[in-house]
Amino acid sequence: MVHSHGGHGHGHSHGAGHSHGVGHSHHDLRNESKKGMLTVLALTGTYMVIECVTGYFTGSLAMFADAGHMLSDVAALVLSLLAVWFASKPATPGKTYGYYRSEILAGFFNALALVVLSLVVLYEAYRRLSSPPEVHGIPVLVVAAIGLIMQLVSLKMLKKSADASINTRAAYLEILGDSLASVGVIISSLIIIFTRWYLADPIISGIIGLAILPRTWLLLSECINILMEGTPGHIDLSSLREAITAVPGVQGIHDMHVWTITSGLDAMSGHIIIDSTAPAEEVLTNVTKILNEDFDLHHTTIQVEQLACKGTGESCSA
Repeated sequence: MVHSHGGHGHGHSHGAGHSHGVGHSHHDLRNESKKGMLTVLALTGTYMVIECVTGYFTGSLAMFADAGHMLSDVAALVLSLLAVWFASKPATPGKTYGYYRSEILAGFFNALALVVLSLVVLYEAYRRLSSPPEVHGIPVLVVAAIGLIMQLVSLKMLKKSADASINTRAAYLEILGDSLASVGVIISSLIIIFTRWYLADPIISGIIGLAILPRTWLLLSECINILMEGTPGHIDLSSLREAITAVPGVQGIHDMHVWTITSGLDAMSGHIIIDSTAPAEEVLTNVTKILNEDFDLHHTTIQVEQLACKGTGESCSA
């Protein structure tokens, strides 16, 4: 609906358009993510116990350290599952967006934990260079191989939802880090078995720590950008502005904002200025269509400001 009123020197008429595109896809994806993470949690917890037992009987500090890594994964998966549960709760008068951001918070804390863990691994690798511990290679090799198989299964289960959810992506990166660690443990244990060169353990551990950092840092940066309500990386504001002003009847746009509510759910708001003779509802429909189809923006709020007829201060459209 468009209504007119007297205003500033040129006058305005205002109309609001609101578009929602939040369908069942987010709900289905969240359920799929939940099932995958529950299975991965069971596999990770089981493997953690196996590592603890193996580390105890072999005296392998590396295996105990990896079991500690597994413990952090279990905690991260529990946190991610809690976030999925919170995000499924309906909106309330006090939480009008619902609890979608709980997924972003979980992703943020998981990514932060991964950064800290990577730094700890690097420190431990440096410390062990001067005095590498003796490792019984064969049992460590067997357990690491079993772990790698379990982690590859876990990665396959989380891959689809990880592409669309920051929360699941954080858990995915946790498991990816574990799989890299398992590969490293396999390589170092083979070197130790055949050469007794115990320096292989801290050297490969340091490489693993460095490999985890870049992607984790990108995830952390993305979470911070969302929490600060920054413009999504895949949205070009200049192109968006040009596309809107190219719609017949649109003279300009101001107070334009684009932000992310949660993974895969972006929102946009703005004020468009249209010709005094332009049909406001038609222009609004065309703008909304472009936002939906060209920029995948389905949660939009557009305020229409219609220039007034010269000398009348009233809108030219009925």
